[in-house]
Amino acid sequence: MSFFGLKISSDRYGVVIDIGSGSVLASIVHSNSKLANPTIVWSHREHAPLRNIDSLEQSSKAVLTSLVNVSMMLDAEGRKVLYDYDSSAKLTELQCAISAPWSYTVTKTINYNQENDFTITENLMGDLMIAVQEKITHELNENEEVNNLGLEVIVQSTMEILSNGYRVKNPEGERAKQFSLSYASAVAQKYLVNAIDEMWSKLFVGTINKKLSFIMVLYNITREILPNSYDVCLVDITYEATEIGIVRDGSLQYCTHTPFGIFSLTREISAITGVPLHEAFGYLHSDTPYSFMKALTESKKMEVEKVFDAYIEKVSNLFHETGDDLSIPKKISLHTDLNSEPIFLDLIEKAAKRNLKTNPLITPISREIVRKFYAPTTNTSPINIPTDTALLLSAQFFHKPNPEQTYEYK
Repeated sequence: MSFFGLKISSDRYGVVIDIGSGSVLASIVHSNSKLANPTIVWSHREHAPLRNIDSLEQSSKAVLTSLVNVSMMLDAEGRKVLYDYDSSAKLTELQCAISAPWSYTVTKTINYNQENDFTITENLMGDLMIAVQEKITHELNENEEVNNLGLEVIVQSTMEILSNGYRVKNPEGERAKQFSLSYASAVAQKYLVNAIDEMWSKLFVGTINKKLSFIMVLYNITREILPNSYDVCLVDITYEATEIGIVRDGSLQYCTHTPFGIFSLTREISAITGVPLHEAFGYLHSDTPYSFMKALTESKKMEVEKVFDAYIEKVSNLFHETGDDLSIPKKISLHTDLNSEPIFLDLIEKAAKRNLKTNPLITPISREIVRKFYAPTTNTSPINIPTDTALLLSAQFFHKPNPEQTYEYK
């Protein structure tokens, strides 16, 4: 209850956008803090054409076109559906999650140790914050591949604060001998950031503009789904990329990716089998994804097996890049299309085995969101569960932002 007896509304309405490696999703989401899951009022995903491409630049132009198209649908069709849903609803936020290869997330940790106890002051924390930001800037400047992309910082966040080895929220005034700060910055391609900001200024200028990397969304939702898992390997598979994030002691420490995803596999399978691209795409979105191989000749079957093995090797090489001397965590949080989970559960397991020499524990995070947040609701109501898995994650992030995570949106 607020002053003068006025109730504080538990309802929020926002525009939730997901920019994948080969598509753009726009949605309008209604969040009621009293409920376990948000309501998807309206959504539409605009896919870049599934066709053979010669460069990442071609793919990026197609994604930009998809963003323009979906924004027009959002302004026209989306607003009308929202009005019919709740004529008094007011959009207050625009949240945009950007996937690899269009975004890049860097995390750095800085340590401050003394032989004797010292007091953690605001000035000390400020100095360490500046130092860790400089480390991140230096790494981005040293990375030629990242520099060539023309990137801009979209969000910064304190991942973790440790005092004497223990995680703390408000350390100011405490005495300690050891103090460390982990800080993350997400950057995205400038032309894409400019396109998002232009859409915001034309259509949603009255809302709060929030942009972040999708791996940050996956990190936060994984913490919610697996609250007692502190060492996890995040895997996000989109149409044109596969990204991983290494979580140590509950903190996102390292991210990397390869520009090879579902569409990439589809093109190679289509070229070998001679079937249309959309048919090959369907093979990878089946409960029995390898069944199409039964009708192939032995030579073509071997070619397809080589394609899958090459992808396994690409992911295995990613798993070697952990940012430290340790192997990837045994627990893996896997995000991909809900219908493509069967194929990628198998491929990611095989890739992980090459690094771990043992069986990983893989949680298909989209399936877990449906089970935990949506299935109980639909037992007693006719609500349809969205099948767009990136929408499920982004909407849940909008619905229940982690109170321990502070994001500085640019």
